[in-house]
Amino acid sequence: MSGVDYSIYFSAPAAGIQTINVLKAPTTLIGAIFSGQYLGIVIDPVRTAYIPNVGYGGVDSPMIPVAQSFAGLQINVVFQYAGQVGILYFGTPTRDAVPLSAYSGVVVNISGSNSGTAAANVSVSGVAQFPQGNLALVGLAYFMLDGNSSFDVWSFSTSGGLLVQGFGVQNVGAGGRFAVLPLNNVFTAQSLTINVTMYSVKASSTHSVVVIVYYQL
Repeated sequence: MSGVDYSIYFSAPAAGIQTINVLKAPTTLIGAIFSGQYLGIVIDPVRTAYIPNVGYGGVDSPMIPVAQSFAGLQINVVFQYAGQVGILYFGTPTRDAVPLSAYSGVVVNISGSNSGTAAANVSVSGVAQFPQGNLALVGLAYFMLDGNSSFDVWSFSTSGGLLVQGFGVQNVGAGGRFAVLPLNNVFTAQSLTINVTMYSVKASSTHSVVVIVYYQL
């Protein structure tokens, strides 16, 4: 039978890398639910998995299913912000579980400001820095952090000269793989520029987004 054996509630004392003690070893992480847009879990010295959740106005699912075994009694996690809360579930993975390694990625925070007195379009960019070059991109998740833009259009150019584009909208539904645009092993250098056009940003407002770019070594 698959399902939960035990769970651990957490409340982040600060943003960034922290340690969570588990109840037994070895143990298998089978899912998580949490506030915010992502929860990072360190897989090894090179890779960190960023489990995607929902954007501004989205609805959380009861559990985002994953699968990853840990040998020790501690797990290193990456919190998005201080005060982030959630629950980690341990047990036997469900049939729809995604291997945690599939969420290996990097996070890019992008903001655009409109200092005018009327709504305006704002063009900005951010750079994804990968642990090494010649990686294969396998997915991208784009999360709006507020309602200050009507919608966003993001894009990046592949090493082969092709263009990949996507929408950023409010009320992105369930998290996990449903929040990720799959990419077909798009090769990239060690850095990747992501361009964003934010449409109708409210006057005297800043619009912020989180982009997670997923890769395979």
